[in-house]
Amino acid sequence: MRYERYHIPIETVPSTAPPVPKFIITRASNCVNCGKCEKACIYGVHKRKESDPREMADPLSHLCKNCFRCISDCPQRALTMSLGPDHRALGRGIWTPLRISTIWGEADTGKIPVLGAGYRGMFAGPDYDGMWTDMSEIVRPTRDGIHGRETISTSVDIGRRPLWLEFDGDGRLSTELPPVIELSIPMIFDSTRLDAAGMNSLMGYAMAAKTLDTLMLVPVDRITRELMEAAPSQIVPVLSEGTDPRSVELDPRTRMVELRIGSSWKMAAKTIMKRFPDKVLSLRVQASKGVEGTVLEMLDADVPVVHIEYDEDGREQGRGETRHAKDSLRAVHTAMTAKGLRDKVTIIAGGGIAAAEHVPKTIVCGADAVTLETALMVALSCRLCPSCTSSSCPASIDKASSEWVQGRVTNMVGAWRDQMLEMLGAMGIREVRRL
Repeated sequence: MRYERYHIPIETVPSTAPPVPKFIITRASNCVNCGKCEKACIYGVHKRKESDPREMADPLSHLCKNCFRCISDCPQRALTMSLGPDHRALGRGIWTPLRISTIWGEADTGKIPVLGAGYRGMFAGPDYDGMWTDMSEIVRPTRDGIHGRETISTSVDIGRRPLWLEFDGDGRLSTELPPVIELSIPMIFDSTRLDAAGMNSLMGYAMAAKTLDTLMLVPVDRITRELMEAAPSQIVPVLSEGTDPRSVELDPRTRMVELRIGSSWKMAAKTIMKRFPDKVLSLRVQASKGVEGTVLEMLDADVPVVHIEYDEDGREQGRGETRHAKDSLRAVHTAMTAKGLRDKVTIIAGGGIAAAEHVPKTIVCGADAVTLETALMVALSCRLCPSCTSSSCPASIDKASSEWVQGRVTNMVGAWRDQMLEMLGAMGIREVRRL
């Protein structure tokens, strides 16, 4: 087999939603149509009217990058800038207007965003924003991220890993190897938390998962024949709590199955692993106080994959002060390491992954891979409105074609992977597994 370096194909996929400008440029009535603003702006905010080139058209505020060049060059002082009210209203919680608009740009072009011009804010904050990584190798040319001469691997293994291998007297492997799935990126799609996603969106996500060589978690009752045919090796059926494992039927092409844990999860897990020995089993547990104890119980039951689910802001469930995934995952990792069992299981963490930097930071804290949920919707120009209905959606996501969804999501993940490569290269690390 000929070796091919992993590559994510990207191409510009413009948003179909009306733009939400961060800055509003207003032209006053004292404008003399001299055109100096058009010459000053390199982003195309200012243009002359096509119907009458003698007059300036209304500014295209969504293209503004806040450089103030047009304002400073205007001889009449006819231009003013203000913050866009619609942009300030975007998002909720950790899904800030900046993070949402950044994902929109990544989904548009698939390129690494360039930010920081005129930044006067803090350089550290709570949770993931308080994590700093060692960038001491940033000038090492052979590991210079996406431009390096050496390959940096982002592949991860999903499944149980034997702690040792045994060979017989003839040197043949005698250890029975469990099923393991190798993914080219440590990002898995989770559609179980996207109630507003229609069938076109699900199909687009599945097509993107196939393009990116990753997995997609889907509620078993939403798996259609068309969805399965679009990405048979990527679809992971998610069984609800209380599902009778004896009645479960899986497509032969399925490589993994996930079960939400209930009171009888031990018996259910044992039955599924016995019935489907060629499938990787994942158990999903909702993160809460003491989740590390639950994970250790799963290790005792030889569960190969544990999916820890945090809320949309990346925090544990519960009343009062709850831990962020940064601290919760470190507690889980420490508990497993103390018993010498960390390498026995794959840990997948989901919830609160709102930026490209959150992926490697989650892995640094103890996860092997992450799931993307809300970010998949934001990539489709979703504004995260307080109330989500298809009839009032300003982005008209329910009308989007599956090909458009595939392109936008592929672009976003491509940009996120490139940023991870830059981070790994700056740290002098050649594969994401070493994080």
